[in-house]
Amino acid sequence: MAAVKAGGSGARPASPMSITARPRRVLMLAACPMPAPQGTQVYVGQLADALARRGHAVELVTYGIGVGDLRAHDGAARFAVCRARAAPGHRKTAPGPSWGRPAADGLLVLAALGAARRARASGAPFDLIHAHNYEGALVGALVGRLSGLPMLYHAHNLMGDELGTYFDEPGMKALGAAFGRWLDARVPPLADAAVAISRAAQRRLEIARGGPVAWLPPAVDFGPPVASLPCKPLIYIGNVDGYQGVEVMLGALSRLRGRGDAGCTIVTADERAAGQVAAFGLGERVEVVEHGDFEAVKGRLAGARVALLPRVVASGYPIKLLNYLAAGRPVVACEGGAQGLGLAEGVVSTPDGDEGAFAAAIERLLDDRAMAVVLGERAREASARFAWPASVEALEAVYEEMLGGKGLPSRARG
Repeated sequence: MAAVKAGGSGARPASPMSITARPRRVLMLAACPMPAPQGTQVYVGQLADALARRGHAVELVTYGIGVGDLRAHDGAARFAVCRARAAPGHRKTAPGPSWGRPAADGLLVLAALGAARRARASGAPFDLIHAHNYEGALVGALVGRLSGLPMLYHAHNLMGDELGTYFDEPGMKALGAAFGRWLDARVPPLADAAVAISRAAQRRLEIARGGPVAWLPPAVDFGPPVASLPCKPLIYIGNVDGYQGVEVMLGALSRLRGRGDAGCTIVTADERAAGQVAAFGLGERVEVVEHGDFEAVKGRLAGARVALLPRVVASGYPIKLLNYLAAGRPVVACEGGAQGLGLAEGVVSTPDGDEGAFAAAIERLLDDRAMAVVLGERAREASARFAWPASVEALEAVYEEMLGGKGLPSRARG
């Protein structure tokens, strides 16, 4: 998904916090390139911004690489950004494993320890570590042990579901999945408390941790509507890694070759997309468009009629889904990606991996424009549920209960 600027121009007054919350000093760890056109990075940046708007002091510690002008990004942020030194040879900004990441994570440990030390020396130490994803949790566990800070682990996925999908060879797929399951069992218990963005991850992490895990669905700041840009009737936004289920979508589009109105625009920064489209022989029926900035992505969404979400892995929450809803586009989604949303929210849900059902749902929305319009209106209305003020209030409740030494609050667990 689109990289959204974490900060803004000029200082703006923070919103008042909830009655029970107090300003906290948060050491946030993002073991990933920042910014980058992926959902996790967009979410982390907007979360840090939303916390800063509410009066919390946030310092985001992240990799020394990202997409675009890093100095401009960091300077515009409402929160402090501390970048680790860039690891030699580590330039990959796309998701997935790489040989350079262990070195980048080691440098992230040093950067986080330095940030904690400087905060303590200034007389304003951090209250907690807020770590995103597995590498962030591993870094946070070490930093927490050395600095005495409690750690909240923010789960964006389950590695047992995702890690194997980055490999093509069957043996490596199986090995990756097995290692992912091992990480699922070992890493979350390292934290003092945990939140998960999906119900599927919440249930399984509660087993791993032997206790409650908060459910905190993501929020998104979509911004005002923009003028439409050229786009085929169908649109997909995001990377084409295995866990996204893009093959299901392309297989469904292959079944609709006879329809002139079933063309699709794939908006992505992933160079592999064109090859996948060619492998299905879809030619000009499916165009691949460079991701660009978020305003351009919004323009493509405005020009499309139906948004597609073929993801089958339910343990992560696709930020693209929230952008689809905010754009007022009806969505055809596999059950895993739909996250429990249905027709009432403008989402037509199909069985995971069922190309025929996915194609039939697309065809229905293309044929019935009145229904598509109604579902688009429902989608826009449903997007109001995923607003930052309510999300940050729920997170503040987790912070307070965590720092008070109590269990996670029932209203945050859901």
